[in-house]
Amino acid sequence: MSLKKVFITFIMFFTMLGLSGSTFAKEAKKDVHVQLKEVDANIQAALDAIPSANADNLSALIKVANESASELSANYKFEFERSKAQGYLKKARDAVKSANFAGAEQELKTAKESFANLPKYL
Repeated sequence: MSLKKVFITFIMFFTMLGLSGSTFAKEAKKDVHVQLKEVDANIQAALDAIPSANADNLSALIKVANESASELSANYKFEFERSKAQGYLKKARDAVKSANFAGAEQELKTAKESFANLPKYL
């Protein structure tokens, strides 16, 4: 084999590695409506946990709801409204940390209502 053929073989090999199928594969995303239902269920679980007054458990539930809400993505206006709704979750979590469970419940209800209104921005 000549040096030219070896060089071309290596170039083609590395080019093929760079253009593999996994490079162009898209990440499988859930439907926005399915994710909104999951967020709603997580917020409802947090609301159901308020009577127990367990701050650590409630804080963890709100964190799970916030993380699942972070995965929501559609357009600019939708994401703007989503971040406002996530702000209510943050306020609820701060209220739980200061043992203000009534304030946390109110913020969670407001967040739930905000997430319920998100589909009109799709």
